Amino acid sequence: MLFCRLSCETLSDQSLETLLHCLPRLPQLRLLQLSPMGLSPRSPLLLADVFSLCPRVQKVDLRSLTHATLHFRPSEDKEGVCCGFRSCSLSLEHVEPLCCLLSKCDNLSQLDLAENLLGDDGLRWLLEHLPQVPISGSLDLSLNGISREGVWQLLDTLPSRPRVREASVNLGCAQDFWIHFSKPGETPRTTLRLSECSFGPEHVPRLATSLSQALRLTEITLTRCGLGLEQLALLLSLMRPPAGPLCLRVEEPWVGRAGVPALLEACAQASGNVIEISISETQQRLCVQLDFPRQEENPEAVAFRLAHCDLGTHHSLLVARLMETCARLRLLSLSQVNLPDTSDASGLLQRLLLALSELRSFRLTSSCVSSESLVHLAAGLGHCHHLEELDFSNTWLSEEGTRTLMGALQGKCRLRRLDLSQLLLGGSTLAMLTQGLSHMTLLQSLRLSGNSIGDVGCCHLSEALRAAASLEELGLSHNAIGDAGAGHLAAILPKLPELRKIDLSANGIGLAGGAQLAKSLALCRKLEELGLGFNALGDPTALGLAEGLPRHLRVLHLPSSHLGPEGALSLGRALDGCPHVKEISLAENSLAKGVPHFCKGLPQLQRIDLASCDIDNQAAKGLAASFTLCPALEEILLSWNLLGDEAAAELAQVLPRMGRLKRVDLEKNRITACGAWLLAEGLAQGSAIQVIRLWNNPIPPGVAQRLQSQEPRLDFAFFDKQPQTPRGT
Repeated sequence: MLFCRLSCETLSDQSLETLLHCLPRLPQLRLLQLSPMGLSPRSPLLLADVFSLCPRVQKVDLRSLTHATLHFRPSEDKEGVCCGFRSCSLSLEHVEPLCCLLSKCDNLSQLDLAENLLGDDGLRWLLEHLPQVPISGSLDLSLNGISREGVWQLLDTLPSRPRVREASVNLGCAQDFWIHFSKPGETPRTTLRLSECSFGPEHVPRLATSLSQALRLTEITLTRCGLGLEQLALLLSLMRPPAGPLCLRVEEPWVGRAGVPALLEACAQASGNVIEISISETQQRLCVQLDFPRQEENPEAVAFRLAHCDLGTHHSLLVARLMETCARLRLLSLSQVNLPDTSDASGLLQRLLLALSELRSFRLTSSCVSSESLVHLAAGLGHCHHLEELDFSNTWLSEEGTRTLMGALQGKCRLRRLDLSQLLLGGSTLAMLTQGLSHMTLLQSLRLSGNSIGDVGCCHLSEALRAAASLEELGLSHNAIGDAGAGHLAAILPKLPELRKIDLSANGIGLAGGAQLAKSLALCRKLEELGLGFNALGDPTALGLAEGLPRHLRVLHLPSSHLGPEGALSLGRALDGCPHVKEISLAENSLAKGVPHFCKGLPQLQRIDLASCDIDNQAAKGLAASFTLCPALEEILLSWNLLGDEAAAELAQVLPRMGRLKRVDLEKNRITACGAWLLAEGLAQGSAIQVIRLWNNPIPPGVAQRLQSQEPRLDFAFFDKQPQTPRGT
């Protein structure tokens, strides 16, 4: 394996051509860096032709006409190639020859043309000639001076570009412009995301027409685009795709102030059938799922339902219109809303719920609801006989309101998903809940996290769950059930044959309860996700779990579980070679030299969390080797350990071999400038990693700044930056 770095003040076009023509005669070359190197404005065209000159070239990355990197593939590697010419002063005149050269590349995966001078004219030419450039991944045109006119060009192009899977445009400070393409064989569906496009009232008709003509468009998100409530209502009324589903998301500051009635009134103007409505006031988001063309309901059926809605004069016209457009509504979701006694929203919702014969899911989450408003909602929900999901998680209810809700649950025998997390369930309300649960034989998911159930309540709940033969998910974290509650659950878990996910985190479970659960869970053969973290389980529980790990296990969470080296090693041996495991968390356990090592590997593992586990340099050697046996690994968390430069060197050696790895967290370790340089060199050898966190390591600020300027993916900041997809990767 050969790595070569060349540096000089300037390199002429002729010299660059000569160098590129020599590449086929260097079969051992894996990485070629030209940095710093003064290149001419014509150099991007010369480098674009290198894929036909030397088929082993997998990636070309040229930045600012001064830093060029060429990555070469092994002969057997058939992955797509990446091409990036960032900040190279490319303009309209370069687009045609560049497209002509790239059209020779059979498997172009990503093309990065960000920070150039294309403008709207260059964009128009590029969009017209996209079929000639066989891009299978993504095209980045960010920071190219594209205006709203460019957005219209994009929208006009969508109907004739079936391979566009997603288009994302932000005309604000970010100036993002991304197009993602579908791979051969994928169903042609398009998602459109527009941000800060400054649409005025005069633009709504054109926007509606363009969106209606994009036949493969299934999802639209408009974020801070300047559309007001009236413009949204007009857009919904004018959009008329010929057939199929369409999801419209609007994120605007006024959504958090408009109120539920006004937002429902806007939804009522839709020209298609409204299938789902989701409102989040704090997130300032409205989501409407539509289906076209509208199927008109029998007028007699509408009149019959209206007659039973007890309409007041204030809402009569609105409810009548909602019944027309929302006759097929299946989901109504309200999040972070406020329904006080003085609000007329609850009365409107009650009348609407009375008319929704097809409603399957009602969610009222992270909200504040008065007792009077809940009476209205409960009365409406009482008539929703086909409800399959009810979610009141993280919603503030008074004790009286909770009792009212429990009363509304009686008779809901069709429920499949119930989430009442964070509601205070006392003795009487818990008794009402368990009584209702005993009749919910179709229940598949029950979440009761943070409900103060306790060990006695867990006993009654366990008895009620004996009827839930279809239960797949059980969430009971933060309920202080203790060893006694764990014992009650352990007795009934094997009698839940469909159980796939269970979360008993932070419940004060100790050695005795852990041992009972370990034996019981070994009999849950379909179990896929297990969460037992923040309990004092100890090594005996880990040994018991290791003896009977379900073969379908995908997620294992045991953070802060009082595990030691013996328990961790036994779990590592049991997990080694498991074909389905995707996520492991053993954080905040004193593993020391008991860090799990893998000999067979985990083919599906995507995330491993070993933060604060007393891992030192010696333990890191075997761990780094294990990572290479996990080809799907995307995230490694090793923060707050004892890792030094030796561990950094081990990681730097394996980074180029981990093609899917996106994030490594090495915060609060003992890595010095030497180790950080090694990590930077490992990244330079070819890696898809988006960020390596190095905050609070003994690295001088000046050195950290120089390292980050050379390799921006090294992050030394206190605040964790959201990892961004590397340009051109």
